[in-house]
Amino acid sequence: MKMSRKMLLVVGLGRFGESLCEKLVDMGQYVIGIDLDSEKVKQMADVLDLCAQLDATDEESLVKIGAKEADVAVVCIGESIEASILASTILKGLDIPLVVARAQNRLHARVLARVGVNKVIFPERDMGERLAEQFIHPWITNFSKLPGADFLVGEINPLPEMLGKNLAQLRFRSRYDAMVLLFNRSGAYFLPNSDTVVEEGDKLLIAGLKESMSKWLNDSLENNKGVGTN
Repeated sequence: MKMSRKMLLVVGLGRFGESLCEKLVDMGQYVIGIDLDSEKVKQMADVLDLCAQLDATDEESLVKIGAKEADVAVVCIGESIEASILASTILKGLDIPLVVARAQNRLHARVLARVGVNKVIFPERDMGERLAEQFIHPWITNFSKLPGADFLVGEINPLPEMLGKNLAQLRFRSRYDAMVLLFNRSGAYFLPNSDTVVEEGDKLLIAGLKESMSKWLNDSLENNKGVGTN
């Protein structure tokens, strides 16, 4: 099923805003970008559907470029906390369904929450945390964390000890404290049952708590057992 095209407004075209815009465009979305810096606007003009040099704290200017029609607004302003708060407040007042704002610190985040921002993000902090996780848990790069929980979902290569055995024999849930959701065999995904045998070349989509999976996945990598994710 084809994903519907959303209109997204990105306020601030610094490194984070630029990267966000480029990814959204790659995903086929309609993206409007704004910034006070004319050079940044020129740089992104050929990338975005609409790119404008304007003050994000000017409500009239925001309305003129179609901010009211946006499905999502992301305030990426990094230099001025005051401008970030004012722009976020105006965008919330325009009844945009989802307003996301970048915070510089915890106090900034609290103020953004007070003015009604739907989601506050800390790109630098989040990136640092993900990088630290990857240093300690190399396998985690192919896993996604479920919102509001410590559960991870991701794809692994089977341990050598799993090959040739079915899920009932492996007692996967009790032995590895994780669940097998899907099998990927030669690029084709299917739902396994207790009689499904793990074959050479299979990939397993599993879900479990990070703490529970960390030990056996880390150990398997350290022992060169070929469990690395791809």
